[in-house]
Amino acid sequence: MPPKSSHNVEWSEPQASGFPHALPVARSRRKPGEGALPRIAVVGMFDGLHIGHRYLLRQLRLIACERGMKPLVITFTNHPLSLIAPGKAPRLITSPFEKAALIKAEGFLGDEIILLPFDEALRATSAADFLAMLRDRFGAAALLMGFNNRFGHDAPSGFDTYRDLAARAGIELIQARELPSESGISSSAIRRLIADGEVSEAARLLGRPHSATGTIAHGKALGRTIGFPTANLSLSPSILLPAPGVYAAMATSETNPFVGFRELQRAVLLPPGSLPAMVNIGCRPTVDSPGAPLSVEAHLIGLPPGTDLYGSRLTLSFIDRLRGERRFSDTEALAAQLALDRNATLARLATFCQPGN
Repeated sequence: MPPKSSHNVEWSEPQASGFPHALPVARSRRKPGEGALPRIAVVGMFDGLHIGHRYLLRQLRLIACERGMKPLVITFTNHPLSLIAPGKAPRLITSPFEKAALIKAEGFLGDEIILLPFDEALRATSAADFLAMLRDRFGAAALLMGFNNRFGHDAPSGFDTYRDLAARAGIELIQARELPSESGISSSAIRRLIADGEVSEAARLLGRPHSATGTIAHGKALGRTIGFPTANLSLSPSILLPAPGVYAAMATSETNPFVGFRELQRAVLLPPGSLPAMVNIGCRPTVDSPGAPLSVEAHLIGLPPGTDLYGSRLTLSFIDRLRGERRFSDTEALAAQLALDRNATLARLATFCQPGN
């Protein structure tokens, strides 16, 4: 059932979002009524909500507070390239649901976040018509425009051009400040880092570790025969995964919280409800034949053997890459390396979780 709302919004499922459990799209029925605060909006894809995006959102909140306006974050459920050039569309760092949750964590209320599907109607919208839509549909009186931000099928160039178009629509256009000392930060750059396995640098630019959420499914149960049982994740093909290799990660589960592990969590300085995880992404060349499909397996350190997690939703937050995936001569050699990887995982997590890091 669609959630009910008291904020004059109409809820519908996003179109072709490609994500499980996607957040419903809030479509405003009308602009704020008489007496409502004027709105200042910001528009963007905001994939990953990296530190540059968060700097922009803090500016939005500050300007809204100074001017007695209501902030509004307008973003999209799907990347424009998924419609314009599907073969070039990138896998996204965050699903619409995750992105909305991250925006809320920056202090925005549910009715201050609008998720729009990028559809044929938006694709055909000019910059001038888009500004008119912001005014008429969402009640925007001002628009905060980030650096290198362009919109409209005609994609005008230059802030002055957009400012003239906005003035004709009765909207004040405000140029945002760029994040100091982090020029060049972008979602595209972060996607490349993740795809190359450089998850620690990606985490620095995101302001948090990159994560992937999936459902624990049955596998071949080979890990438990060598002392390293694993949780096998079934993931949406839209999820952006790091390059094949072995990673130190933190594991959390909303459907099956990890409680009763405080001694281990204190030893590694992990937050409550999480467990250290040694994660393998790849085709398991030691135990599988060539051409085997890519798999994501997590050995949850400290989890009692035989714990039934099948069907649980598991989130892996990638802290660091330990090594590339490689083929071992036999399972004994593999188990010996996994023991070293487990120790390295605990050491990397203890360093990452140190106060100040």
